Amino acid sequence: MEVADLTETKMSHRRKGIYLLPNLFTTGSLFSGFYSIISSLNQDFIAAAIAIFVALILDGLDGRVARLLNAQSAFGAQYDSLADLLSFGVAPALLAYNFNILYLNPLGFAKIGWLSAFIFLAAVALRLARFNVQLDAPEDSRKAKRYFHGLPCPAGAALMSSLLWVCTLHGYQNITSAIVVIATMIVVAFLMVSNIRFRSFKDIDPRISIRFTYMVLLVLILVGIVWRPAEMLFGVFLLYILSGPICGLVKLRRKCDASPSNPT
Repeated sequence: MEVADLTETKMSHRRKGIYLLPNLFTTGSLFSGFYSIISSLNQDFIAAAIAIFVALILDGLDGRVARLLNAQSAFGAQYDSLADLLSFGVAPALLAYNFNILYLNPLGFAKIGWLSAFIFLAAVALRLARFNVQLDAPEDSRKAKRYFHGLPCPAGAALMSSLLWVCTLHGYQNITSAIVVIATMIVVAFLMVSNIRFRSFKDIDPRISIRFTYMVLLVLILVGIVWRPAEMLFGVFLLYILSGPICGLVKLRRKCDASPSNPT
């Protein structure tokens, strides 16, 4: 009886523990987000954008590793959410603000710069809160595994970071680029809190076979990212973000065509 109680106590203690490897990736993502903030404050916008992409890669790995090792925990989920708020909310918002303030401040429009950055940050916080509530819901009431409802905040942060990366790299640093950044930030914020569906790709099994043409396409995308990382990453995430509204409109059009027409 005492042995059984001791075993149960050890198992309970293990469930309440903190798993090292997944949370190490989350810490790396948090560090990358913090480094992005420091870089943007120093007006090193390219380094700040790259740091956000590093955070995105590490954020994707922590969940994968946790599932592979069966090391998922409530602590890990909350820690990941807090790291996401900094890396994909605070960091890109400050990056956009520090980029825009150089051109908005002389014209007296600094308030527009920080208000648009706050709108983006608030949208990320709301998006993460809604996602956490969905995770705590019973299994049968969760959203479909294939789709996110609302744009995931890492994709929104990636689009903003790659846009600012492209602007800095090609010298698009003027009032026009600042207006484009603000408009893009507001649109992305709206998509994050919307109910538009975006593919999650979580249902894809890496062990399944794919067509040869798909493999060629993946190779070409990889080559493009290595050749022109800023432009290619911006194009990839722009297409992903546009896919949500476009697929939603196509589905709505099909529903309208399928519905019986009123007799004349």
